[in-house]
Amino acid sequence: MAKKRQLTIEDVLGDEIRREMNLDTKTFVVLDDWDSVMHSVYQLPIGYAGYTAKVGDLKTVREMVDTLSSTDFDNVKRSESRKKQLRQFTQTMSMYYNLVFTKKGKKVGYGALIHFPRLKPEPERSGGIVLAARIIAEDGKHSVRFERAKFDDFLLEVKPYINLLGDLYRQTRKP
Repeated sequence: MAKKRQLTIEDVLGDEIRREMNLDTKTFVVLDDWDSVMHSVYQLPIGYAGYTAKVGDLKTVREMVDTLSSTDFDNVKRSESRKKQLRQFTQTMSMYYNLVFTKKGKKVGYGALIHFPRLKPEPERSGGIVLAARIIAEDGKHSVRFERAKFDDFLLEVKPYINLLGDLYRQTRKP
């Protein structure tokens, strides 16, 4: 009998991006709302090995900024979940951001899960990790890339990128 594969946080993030991109692919888990997505993050063990890069070093972040700045796409949509804390979890927090670009027959989806394993009294000054993913879908095939980074102070190291991406996204919405 085959052993059942243990889900990873990468599985959940990859599935969520594929859903946002409307790709017809087999998913590992079926999560139908943001509460389920964020709750699943708390249920999975998150390993911190490999989280040594800084957020500013992530290719995913640079690609999102470059693509939004260039406006070299036909359409863009974003999703986010900033559900700060579930009632039963007061020591940790997670956020999720997603951008999907469409240009002709090609889709590129980006997602980032930001996780704070131990909140400080001032949560925005807490450290944590970022798991970022990029999925490129074209001609019925897709490729996935994951990157990991850590941060010591969300307000200084992560929030500026969230604000920049939000500002650039809003600029694409102007008539």
